[in-house]
Amino acid sequence: MKKPLLLWVGLLGLCPVVQAQTTPTAARVAPMASTPYAADFAEAYRRYPVIPRGVLEAVAFTQTHIRHIQPTEPASCTGMPLPVGVMGLVADGKGYFRENLRTVARLAEVSEEQIKTDPRSHILAYAAAYARLAAEQRLTAANPAEHRAVLVALSELPLAADAVNTFALDAHLYGVLSFLTRPENQLQYHFPNYQLDLPAFFGAGNYRVLSAGHTEVSGRGVQGGGQVFDPSSSTYSVVTSADYGPALTNMTTCNYSSRSGVAVTHYAIHTVQGTYAGCISWFKNCSASVSAHYVVRSSDGQVTQMVAESNKAWHIGSENPYTIGTEHEGYVDDASWYTTAMYSSSAALARDIVGSGYGISGLRTFYGAATTGTFSTGGCVKIKGHQHYPNQTHTDPGVNWNWEYFYKLVNNAPTVTTLSAASGTVYDSGGASGNYGDDVRQCQLIAPTGASSVSLTFSAFDLESNYDHLLVYNGANNQAPLIGKYSGTANPGTLTASSGKMFLELRSDCATTRPGFAASWTSNGGSTTSCPTDSYESNGTLATGAAIGVNVNNSAYICPAGDVDWYKFTSSSTNNNIKVTLTNLPFDYELELYNASGTLLYSSTNSGTTAETITYNGAPAAAYYVKVYGYNGATSNATAYTLRVSTQSVAWRAAATGETLALSSPTLDQPVVTITNPVEPGATAQLLVTNYEGPASIVLRDAHGQPVDAGTQVDIRAEQPVRFPLPTTLRRGVYVAAVQLRGRVEYVKLLVQ
Repeated sequence: MKKPLLLWVGLLGLCPVVQAQTTPTAARVAPMASTPYAADFAEAYRRYPVIPRGVLEAVAFTQTHIRHIQPTEPASCTGMPLPVGVMGLVADGKGYFRENLRTVARLAEVSEEQIKTDPRSHILAYAAAYARLAAEQRLTAANPAEHRAVLVALSELPLAADAVNTFALDAHLYGVLSFLTRPENQLQYHFPNYQLDLPAFFGAGNYRVLSAGHTEVSGRGVQGGGQVFDPSSSTYSVVTSADYGPALTNMTTCNYSSRSGVAVTHYAIHTVQGTYAGCISWFKNCSASVSAHYVVRSSDGQVTQMVAESNKAWHIGSENPYTIGTEHEGYVDDASWYTTAMYSSSAALARDIVGSGYGISGLRTFYGAATTGTFSTGGCVKIKGHQHYPNQTHTDPGVNWNWEYFYKLVNNAPTVTTLSAASGTVYDSGGASGNYGDDVRQCQLIAPTGASSVSLTFSAFDLESNYDHLLVYNGANNQAPLIGKYSGTANPGTLTASSGKMFLELRSDCATTRPGFAASWTSNGGSTTSCPTDSYESNGTLATGAAIGVNVNNSAYICPAGDVDWYKFTSSSTNNNIKVTLTNLPFDYELELYNASGTLLYSSTNSGTTAETITYNGAPAAAYYVKVYGYNGATSNATAYTLRVSTQSVAWRAAATGETLALSSPTLDQPVVTITNPVEPGATAQLLVTNYEGPASIVLRDAHGQPVDAGTQVDIRAEQPVRFPLPTTLRRGVYVAAVQLRGRVEYVKLLVQ
């Protein structure tokens, strides 16, 4: 990456935000839905009003995700000191980290043992120490940005003048202060919007480096986010990254050695058992005798390189000579650290290593079950966890790392063969008579035209047991619900996909092939000529929407697959409370409400055959449009749905479970959009939206805010990434994906390189 980055969101005047991310193993990462220590934090603020509200939670989240770390927590494979308590204090700094547990105990006049063992005492002692330092400096609670010296004084990070440690301190401060800028945290933890100006706090150029996942470094200086780094106004500096362009580079001057001619053949995934900032600082400690090539931040996936890939980092004992290793911020016992941003960034790094000429195939990524112990996977699996290598005692990344999700992100552009006939036979890659090969990833989509369901019956099945697998999904891709994962010689029998589409994915390892499988499929509802007469057709667009009356039932079919029905009605000024219901559903149908200009107002996207309901109280007198369609191509030529638009002069009751109710006030759970970075022109990005289900449109804009494509329509499902294909004509640089969701627009940065 050799060009300065331009951030269009910044040009629009929107403050860059470090977004709370999600993972497949944690529904929401930051803020947590609740904390058992809320009463203790509240007591601390009552006792010590000099502390700005929210600061204690910000420190706790940055250090531990507001979790009381016990002395029994697994030790870090890096040897880094393990913090204790909710605030993440260090008792034994191992001659390198500051022992801030002792500092807090001294300032608060509380015993170290009590602070370590009792969460309430721990929080109140930290607060007492904080208040004492703040009072000495005559600070007030009005502006947390003025409390820099207190936050630094109570950190465990070394106060060393070298670039790495000053960067680590800035990264810690960035984590704390950016927590305070997020509206969802302000609502959850009941603290005010302090109007913090983080670019002014860190310096505009250096803020871009702290907040960007991709920073360009050269011998002449640092560029990121369209800014040039100024070392004279910062507490850290960075040097050239020769291996992974998007990584910040803080090369350690010790804790590595030559590979002595040993070739790189494997890539190891680690968990720090601590913070990003702490890990970066610890690797600079020449007495630690430990390092990794890269470190990944949880909140936004920022990557920092510590050791050149050509050198041997010291991260996995006897297996160091042939491995590249990456540490991930967090703790193995807390899934909330493994965010979507971290997974996406880590997978992008893995893809870069796959493409760097080492001969490591992305198909050799481990995708088995996450476990708590250690076991060696053998030499076939090249990208795997610390716990999967021989001669190891550490169990990271542990039971909370989602290997299947990571495998799909690393191998994010499979070739798919689509089979659209109403019936037929499907084989493994070896065909009807041959064995499948080694290192196979064969993806086949059975999608008969107009099918409401697909059944697949196996006549033969023989895969290498526990090493080669066939995964079958109920839908159009491998993000759909998993029907089953099959291996060995046990015949799966007959499998049925109720969506009308079935996705097959065969994965084989590097050795031992078998005869594979043969199976025949049939489908229901697959004839486009068998659809009943529908008096509303043709109403496949908003412009051709069929007029319907209010307070009457309307019946029609979704047939064939892909059929969309539009309807038009008018709301009056007196009966301006609208309720739209969709009932008698044979399959998973969806319901949407639009205004006359075609803007999506609300949608109801319950799963299965659950009725769909939209309630819009106080709607302006106007023409409205209703859209009905089948999810994932669901269709029926046997059962008609019932659509009813009801209006009345009084407001409808509050929404029941599963209903969509128009609200005038914002909810706590606003949609959060994330996307894989970086990507190449013509590639497919993975976009994930949390706290939202339903249709969305994506428009890609350049650094000047101008659209560069015609837009893409997608269907957002809970915790399921959607594929976003990019134009092949894109130039390298930074773009912004504008994602339209129910009348609101979310923006997310996309790096094309």
